[in-house]
Amino acid sequence: MIYLAILLILSACGETPTGPSAPYGRIETFAGTGDAGKGPEEAPLLQALFYLPQDLTYGPDGRFYILDWNNHRVRVTTSVTTQTLQRNPRYRGDDTKNSVRTLIGTGELGDAPAGRAREIGLNHPTHISFDPLGRLILSAWHNSMILRYDFATDYIEPICGTGERTYSGDGGSVTQATVNLPSSTAFDPLGRMYISDQENQRIRMVDTDGTIHTVVGTGEPGFSGDGGPAVQAQIRSPVSQAAPPTSRIATDEFGNLYLADTFNHRIRKVDAATGIITTIAGNAARDIGSIADYTSPPEPEDSENGADALAVSLYWPCDVAIDSEGRVFIADTFNHCVRYIDLDGALYTAAGQCGKSGDTGDGGHPQSALLNRPYGIELDPDDNLYIADTRNHRIRIVRK
Repeated sequence: MIYLAILLILSACGETPTGPSAPYGRIETFAGTGDAGKGPEEAPLLQALFYLPQDLTYGPDGRFYILDWNNHRVRVTTSVTTQTLQRNPRYRGDDTKNSVRTLIGTGELGDAPAGRAREIGLNHPTHISFDPLGRLILSAWHNSMILRYDFATDYIEPICGTGERTYSGDGGSVTQATVNLPSSTAFDPLGRMYISDQENQRIRMVDTDGTIHTVVGTGEPGFSGDGGPAVQAQIRSPVSQAAPPTSRIATDEFGNLYLADTFNHRIRKVDAATGIITTIAGNAARDIGSIADYTSPPEPEDSENGADALAVSLYWPCDVAIDSEGRVFIADTFNHCVRYIDLDGALYTAAGQCGKSGDTGDGGHPQSALLNRPYGIELDPDDNLYIADTRNHRIRIVRK
């Protein structure tokens, strides 16, 4: 999850955006037709159907793993190259080398028991990461489990959570702990796993010996604690069965932890050396409202491009990613755009017209395009930006 490039947002009269550093190239569709559906188990990328794709992850094998959320399955590209766009000179056509297939899940809702990957039923999977051994770690969100998939055996099993939507287990083995709507995981350079335990209003850490602890949050929703220990701070995520998956996390090469504090409309950072939490983007300009008031949100708004990140109003940021130079990318979901915090602390738009939703712009400048509630973002090793354009049922790419 991560990018760079500085851009000034598109004006109403349609000027080409510019910025303080070299802008990204054009935006294109990477996968999906724009129609919601299930489709066949394998299809060419640009002919594949998705249903509210939540996120995607670049794997250590060079393939992309896509969370086909409302189809209850994980899909994977069959090519180990990202050169799959029709307008790219390396594009070889819609053959099996440029397709996507189902890796995990039957496509039917289920309770995620252990078993062969294509034989288990999932319930709205939301995120994928990879552990130090290259095994796939899946946040099975409505299952309230973290699952681990072994490529060598094609076997998947729970490693955290029983399916009960409760909070328990701190200080003990992760295999005995329970979580409540776990939305994402991340690993630090030491191999420790972090879990965004969404409805429990906590970030939990699994040490290398398998012991689980809370490292962010008190369990009570709210906003407090900046400048102090993260474990004493309050964070705020939407709750209940009808809530969307939010509050995703990321780590950087130094082990710092980044959190999309969704219902506080902020991005927060936990320093790896001190454990101190701070806000790095967003403010209190937006009314938080009721913890369950997410079905009829107020109108989104545009914000000044290039302003101090702490002065800009985010709106339900759901995901974060870090590029190779340390820029923090943000899925500003209900503002319908992707932004990034530059190295000087200023916030810029990377894709979309913040405050306006739609489904246009392929082949043009990314700030001229329209997105519709992008929930997930990812960066590949070359810092190309991939966007889960969720309500447009597509994955889009902005090349650096």
